[in-house]
Amino acid sequence: MHRINTADNENNMALLDNIKQHAWKPLALVVFIWLQYQLWFDETGVLANVSLSDKIEKQKELNQASKARNQVLEEEIWAIKSGMDTIEAKARKELGMIKEGETFFIVVDPDKKHDQ
Repeated sequence: MHRINTADNENNMALLDNIKQHAWKPLALVVFIWLQYQLWFDETGVLANVSLSDKIEKQKELNQASKARNQVLEEEIWAIKSGMDTIEAKARKELGMIKEGETFFIVVDPDKKHDQ
């Protein structure tokens, strides 16, 4: 019987040694899976990065369109500001408009006969 106990002890020791040798593997697997999840699916992972890159490209396109539109508006404003003198002269001559605070005089040529 003593021999059986020794064999059982040896088997138990071998089993414990085997378990000790492989006990780290499930933990390593859990850590590996967790790291893979973070790499691919976390908010700072690869998929989020690809999605963010697409959003950045779309925003760059929108910014370019806005810059072009702003440039056109700036040119229109410049044209209106520089053309104001022309518009004002035309309004004064053709429509008889005057600025606030100005006095308007009509000079009549006495030699001309007016139809009344």
